[in-house]
Amino acid sequence: MFTERIRQHSHLAMLAAALAAPLCAGCYVLKESVVKAPPPMEAGAVEHGRFVRFEGVGVLTLWGNPYERGFAQGRLLAPAILDMVDAVCGSNLLLTHKRDYERVILPLVERFEFEPDYELELQGIFDGMQQTLGERAVLRRIGRPLTRNDLKAYNTAGDWCRQACSTFAAWGSRTRDGHVWVGRNFDFLPVKAFFSHQMLVVHEPHEGKRAFAAVTAPGLIGCLTGINQHGVFVSVHDVFLPRRPLEGSYSPRLLVLRRLMESCSATDLAAQATPLLEARRQMFDNAIFLAAPVADGTPPALVFEYNNDYTSDRGVTVRAPGDNEPEMGAGLLVCTNHFRKRRKQPFALADYRYPLLRRVLHTETRGEEKLDFEAARKATGAARLPITSHTVVADLNTLDFWFATGEFLEPPRRRDFVKLPVKGWLAGR
Repeated sequence: MFTERIRQHSHLAMLAAALAAPLCAGCYVLKESVVKAPPPMEAGAVEHGRFVRFEGVGVLTLWGNPYERGFAQGRLLAPAILDMVDAVCGSNLLLTHKRDYERVILPLVERFEFEPDYELELQGIFDGMQQTLGERAVLRRIGRPLTRNDLKAYNTAGDWCRQACSTFAAWGSRTRDGHVWVGRNFDFLPVKAFFSHQMLVVHEPHEGKRAFAAVTAPGLIGCLTGINQHGVFVSVHDVFLPRRPLEGSYSPRLLVLRRLMESCSATDLAAQATPLLEARRQMFDNAIFLAAPVADGTPPALVFEYNNDYTSDRGVTVRAPGDNEPEMGAGLLVCTNHFRKRRKQPFALADYRYPLLRRVLHTETRGEEKLDFEAARKATGAARLPITSHTVVADLNTLDFWFATGEFLEPPRRRDFVKLPVKGWLAGR
C-alpha cells in the first residue's frame, strides 16, 4: 500500500513539475541540452587533500588550515572548478543576459562579507588553480582569465540565484527504530557540468571546528546539504518573497550553513543556531532546515525562517514541529519554499509539494507502518522535480547516509542511491 500511494503522489508531482519546468529553465534548457558534459575528474592526492570515487560518487577529503585546504582543492580539481564557474557565471543559466554578470553580479558581490577563514580558503583555491592551470585558467564564456572575485561570485550564487528544494524529518514513534531520519531533495536549474562534478566534501576537524560532510560542487566552499560528526543535518531552501531594497552588507548563505555544520552539536538547536544566524544578515529569503538526534528534550528538527526583515524576530523566526499545523502531530517536520510561521506568501511550486509531502508522511507513518530508508526514499520521490540534482536520506543517530545524483532533467531514481560510509570518513578513517 505504501508503494502504490507514493507512486500515485509522485506521478502527480512529476506531472505538475513537468508543466512548470519550462517556465523555470526557459531558453537556457534548449541551449544546455546540446552542450557536451565535461568529463568527471579523476582521483588524485596532494598534501592536505585527496579526491577519490566511491561507487562512482566523487569524495574530496580536506585537512589542515583554511588556506591549505583551499590550495589542495585548487590543485586537485582546477579544471572542474573552472567548468563550474564558467557555467554558473558565464552563461544565461541564472542571468537574463550574459553581460549581466559583469555589470550586475560582480558589483553585487561587493556587498558580501566573507569571514577571514573563508577568505583564506578561497585564496588557497585560486592559488592552487593557478599552479595547476597557469595561463589556461580562462573563463571561456566570459572571455578572460579567472579572478578571485569570480570565485567569490560563484560562492554567492546561492544568494543571487533562486532554487527550490524540499526536506523532511521524522523521529520517535514515526520511525521504525525511533531514530531521527531526514530526506532531502536539492533542486537547481540544470547545468551539465554540475552533474559531472557534484561531489561530497569531507572536512576533517580543525581548531574547534567540527568535522562535517557537505554535498556541493568543486570550488563551492559552502554547504547545500550537510551532516556533521554529531549527526547535525542542514539544508537550504529558497523562499520566494518580494525582494526588499539592499542595504549594508550580507553573509553568503551557503557559508552560513557551513558555519552551522562547524559549530553545532546534537543539543538545543535553537539556542545554538539562532544567535549565529542573527549575526549574519541575509540578502534574500531562506528557510534553513536543521535536525539532529537530540536527547535533551528539545525538538530534534527545526525550520529557521531567515531573511533581512528585522521587523520579524530580528530576521530569524524559528518554526518547531506542530507550529501552526496541529494535524502534523509529533514526530514530523516538513519544509519546501515558503515561510509558514510568518505570514505565508503564495508560491505554486511550494503550495502543491508541501501538502503532498506532508500528507504522504503523515499517512504512511501511522499505525504499524514506520519510516525507514525505503520509506524515506519513496517520500522524497513524491516531491522530486525534473530539476532535482541530488537526493539524500540519512539516519542521524547512526550517520547512515544515502546519496543519489540525477542527470540533466532526470531526477535521481531508486537505482541511483549509494550508501556512503560518512561516519568513518568523519572519524578520519
